Amino acid sequence: MRVGHLRQALLPGGDAAAAFPVQAAAGFLSHMDGLPDVLAWPFHFPTRYLEAAELIRKNVRTFATTSAGRLFDAAAALLGFTRETTFEGQAAMWLQQLAQRADSMDAYSFPFDRSELDFRPLLARVMEDRRMGRAREEIARAFQRGVANGVAQAVEELREEHAADTVVLSGGVFQNELLLADLKERFLGSAIEIWTNHEVPANDGGISLGQAALAVFRAESTADAAGTMGAFANEKALSECTNFRLR
Repeated sequence: MRVGHLRQALLPGGDAAAAFPVQAAAGFLSHMDGLPDVLAWPFHFPTRYLEAAELIRKNVRTFATTSAGRLFDAAAALLGFTRETTFEGQAAMWLQQLAQRADSMDAYSFPFDRSELDFRPLLARVMEDRRMGRAREEIARAFQRGVANGVAQAVEELREEHAADTVVLSGGVFQNELLLADLKERFLGSAIEIWTNHEVPANDGGISLGQAALAVFRAESTADAAGTMGAFANEKALSECTNFRLR
């Protein structure tokens, strides 16, 4: 059951947007009003942004997304990563490295309301501070702290609503060590038990393993074989997560 998610944005060009941060940015910014001219100083977006915006306007090859990875790509584009990436997650890694050069900053707003994390205030502050000339490192740090605070707010509200005491932080975004450190700080002294990936990757590699395991579960094989796989999966699930209390 899905109990919360990032506010829905658009993804012009589908998966191709993962390789072009400005293309991902076009999809998120299309939900915001009062935008600055991102082709001009200090953003200097290439014309690919206009092409992506045209796809959105015509509703051609444009899809809905709630991907946190694409949100990080959009923020990276607004801070200067406007070229094509050469590997998955490159723009988000660049953003993290930028943030690590700054001291701990104030956090931008990333509110959780009615089961949605609203990215609009978050990106609005990124653009506002960039235009005001604030250091990119400080903006990146405030963005990351904002994401951590928004996730923490969602965890706290959903934990209370569903009477849960354990939270698993997984997915490609949680390969970001700075984000995990901010969340650890936020939950310091809390009774919430946090699990993170240890051996199995948090990104699509972990999904692939899970899909393979699920396929075995569903295979029309003998009950004995299914039972063996179940025992294996349970053992691996425990051994391949790091279970720690943030106290």
